[in-house]
Amino acid sequence: MLTGCNPANLVAQGIERELPQYVGPADSYDVKINGLKVQAGSAQSVVAVGDRVRPEGAPVIERLVLELQDVVYDRAAERLSEVGAAKLTAVIRTDDLADFLEAFRNVQEAEVMLQSPDQATIRLRPQIGNLSVPRGVTVNIRGELVGEATQLRFEVSEVSAAGFDLSAIAARRLSDAINPLADLSNLPVEVEITSVIAAGETIGLEVVGDPRSFEL
Repeated sequence: MLTGCNPANLVAQGIERELPQYVGPADSYDVKINGLKVQAGSAQSVVAVGDRVRPEGAPVIERLVLELQDVVYDRAAERLSEVGAAKLTAVIRTDDLADFLEAFRNVQEAEVMLQSPDQATIRLRPQIGNLSVPRGVTVNIRGELVGEATQLRFEVSEVSAAGFDLSAIAARRLSDAINPLADLSNLPVEVEITSVIAAGETIGLEVVGDPRSFEL
């Protein structure tokens, strides 16, 4: 959080107030401004770092870095009036993804295991009507994490339960049940996921935004 009332901090505080509109509320945001021209209300770049960001339609983001280039902030209107370019990186923890799946998808006891660079195994108990999985049996779903427009999706390659491979029909139904793993289409700004990387217990997303949509 920023304190003080010098011109640079006033601009930064104004931008900081706008951030929840773009990507959602967070435990905290920290804003750094480079190349500030106070009279013009402009900056070469604005870098905002958010911790535990909670966008609608997506798991909690452990750490988000939003970088805006060639920014103009209208202090009178208290909004961004111009943005030259926008990109962000987001890190999602596997336990937060599991919590999201349990809360917003038709599954229980979800567990996510990653294999670099973009593979994952999702273990869960599906709650899908007449799906032919014995009651109480855990299903293992293997596949690839991909970015598709505004969505983080899981392309299923193999499904097994109790050591047996399940049918292609079951795989499709499970894919429909858990996808998308995240969807950023509900954000008030237009974004596209361009890269997905799995490492350790985190999923990293590279996202670009339409700079015009940040001029709220």
